[in-house]
Amino acid sequence: MRKQFIYLSLAVAVFCTACKKDNYKAPDAGISGNIVDALTGQNVPQQTLNGAKIRLYQTDYKNPQPINSSIKSDGSYANTFIFSGNYKVVAEGPFFYRDTISLNIKGNVVADLKVTPYMEVSAELVSKTSTSITLRIKAKRTPGNDQKIARVAVVAGLTAGVDINNYYNVDGTKNGLGVVNTEAISDAAVENDTYEFTLKNLKPGSLYYVRGGARTLNNGNFYNYAGMMQISTNP
Repeated sequence: MRKQFIYLSLAVAVFCTACKKDNYKAPDAGISGNIVDALTGQNVPQQTLNGAKIRLYQTDYKNPQPINSSIKSDGSYANTFIFSGNYKVVAEGPFFYRDTISLNIKGNVVADLKVTPYMEVSAELVSKTSTSITLRIKAKRTPGNDQKIARVAVVAGLTAGVDINNYYNVDGTKNGLGVVNTEAISDAAVENDTYEFTLKNLKPGSLYYVRGGARTLNNGNFYNYAGMMQISTNP
């Protein structure tokens, strides 16, 4: 009986010690906002899969590791699961971002980050049938950007998460993707041209999320996008 009491006492002591060790303060702060074109004031569309990121470095600690947050397709972001403290905020994506900011984050903080996109992309619906969508895409670099224009593209998918890595792809035919390699074409010619794409073998009477896109030769091969379009094929 004495041995059982000793074992029980030891177990309670270990349990209480573990409780003390694990009794850390829970995350109590958050940050949210938008990636904003410094020239136009509009959100900069992004891709969510292998796309732009917000990196938070808590500078209260030596050699802080980044806390990464993805940016949504509409250019907004949010991380509501961090600790209060001092942070350096870094944005990485298809844009020039030179104004790394430092914030004291307590509670929920809103911070819009101003950037200069690599490219401006527009998309226009030309026509549609029950199984196809035809669009015109125009792309040009923003002022001061001397990066080579490498691709002009259009993507379509059945969800709003569509981007160059995630599109309608039945039987491996990539029928929700159209892309032109422009590396051998002068940038002036690309910017003066209009690229027409017809996406075929689509589902009749179906709603597609469609985006024009283009990218330069940049670290990360990031694409810039036009705003999201919702287009239904004919019945």
